[in-house]
Amino acid sequence: MTMKNGIDMEKFEQLTAAAEDDPENAAFRFFAETEWTGDTTCETTVSEIEKGGTLVDSPEFTMEGALFGHRDAPNALEQLLSSLGTCLTITYAAHSAKRDIEISEIRLEFEGRADMRGLLGLADDVRPGFDHIECTAHIESPASTAELEAVQEAAHASSPILDNLENEVTVDIHHATAE
Repeated sequence: MTMKNGIDMEKFEQLTAAAEDDPENAAFRFFAETEWTGDTTCETTVSEIEKGGTLVDSPEFTMEGALFGHRDAPNALEQLLSSLGTCLTITYAAHSAKRDIEISEIRLEFEGRADMRGLLGLADDVRPGFDHIECTAHIESPASTAELEAVQEAAHASSPILDNLENEVTVDIHHATAE
């Protein structure tokens, strides 16, 4: 087993080859269920993953969310920043490993700006989410600036969360009625 930046390169190359051989191997569906727990708090459970039409056994994870001064858990906007950070960190590590670039540290700092008047319905011209997100990437590596810029470009181009934030995604919300 060859490890680079903590990435099992044999598994990484097998995943890449399987996706190249048959695009169905790259088709994933992810599921989450969020339940209101009262006040301005909720719990989200993430469990199953579907890969190539087959459900894959996966442990269940539960995350809490809160708003309006509750600091028992991150709010949804903080979770979004966390998701972006997780996704970018992994894509930085993987694309560095793919290029045989050693990385000793990746730390991403995020700042998101939001005007709560949008969430509260107080201003039609104010969006309810972030209007701007800044990220400072701290990468420790013996690689050259040009090599790290190439990794940054590849990580940004292949990050699913960054793609979802920068490009329009259709979200269909269907209301189920109790019978």
